[in-house]
Amino acid sequence: MNAVQLPIQNPPLKGFLRWAYTLSITSAHEETIPWYYSNFIQLSCKKDFLEDGRQYYIDFFRGKPNELNFNNPFLLTCSVNYTILENLALDAWPQFFADQIRSGYYCVVFLDESKLSPAASYQRDPFPHHLFLYGFDWEEKVFNASMFDHTGVYRNVQIPFQEFLEAVQSIRHLLQDSLTADHHTYFYKYEPHVSYSFDKMAAIDQLRDYLNGETHLNRINYNFDNKEAFGINVYSYLQMYFDAVESNDPRLGERNDVRHLHALWEHKRMMSERIEYLVEEGMIPYDEELVEGYRDITKRAMKLRDQYIRHEIREDKEVFEKLRLRFEQFRNEEPALLKKLITLLEG
Repeated sequence: MNAVQLPIQNPPLKGFLRWAYTLSITSAHEETIPWYYSNFIQLSCKKDFLEDGRQYYIDFFRGKPNELNFNNPFLLTCSVNYTILENLALDAWPQFFADQIRSGYYCVVFLDESKLSPAASYQRDPFPHHLFLYGFDWEEKVFNASMFDHTGVYRNVQIPFQEFLEAVQSIRHLLQDSLTADHHTYFYKYEPHVSYSFDKMAAIDQLRDYLNGETHLNRINYNFDNKEAFGINVYSYLQMYFDAVESNDPRLGERNDVRHLHALWEHKRMMSERIEYLVEEGMIPYDEELVEGYRDITKRAMKLRDQYIRHEIREDKEVFEKLRLRFEQFRNEEPALLKKLITLLEG
């Protein structure tokens, strides 16, 4: 086979590539839907971003393990580092990864994205990152890949073998010079070896954690260092972040303003879709206040993100007051809706 493309689907969550890559595989399979809606309830964010100067983030939280590493029940996962791969001759890399794809493995390769022409970082400073490969065409000498392109849109692209080799060679040099850490290369095979029904108890536990601003997920092997906020408490740190942006606080590290608002919108949309799924599957009765309440929060979260995008194009200082208003509204409205959802799930 000179050309192979493994099945993928436009992923439902794209805020961070650890979700986009793995969900683009599993979302193509209907049997994974109950697992999907049993998860992605909790949020976390960084608390000490002004003290340590590192980038603020807000993201879905599914426990401490790296989502790319053995944290999806439908994916058989293998991972290797460059210490293992260094014995693979550079010109053998295209054949090696084409062989894995031919065997049914999706590949998430750690490389220097600044060498890839579709990337926003192309021909700029080195940008160590993961690239998702799901196919290849040997005659055309290209890989089929998914990534955020230079316009910031997550899409499917073709990566010439030559650019791929340059990106691998560059990351090798960065690792040798200790200019970056090795974040490993991953291989995933879809294996529906588990039957997963919607897990009411898991969902209720996550909803309670969200309401209480805490987490009990996967704590057996980790001590939490109080540097993350969870659930409803995230709003306080979102506000702190945008206050720092508004005042141009010199302590603020690398900024990614729109991503934070996009992640917030994805969370509200996911919660709204979950409620509609539960109603459609007959697991909870239709409740107008609950359904319409989360639809409305979702619409306001999307509008807030879009208003901030326009602010970045043409400055509008009033957007910061809109942020304060919306964060306060969400913080006040969500608890009643989530308590209602818990009551309905408990039946």
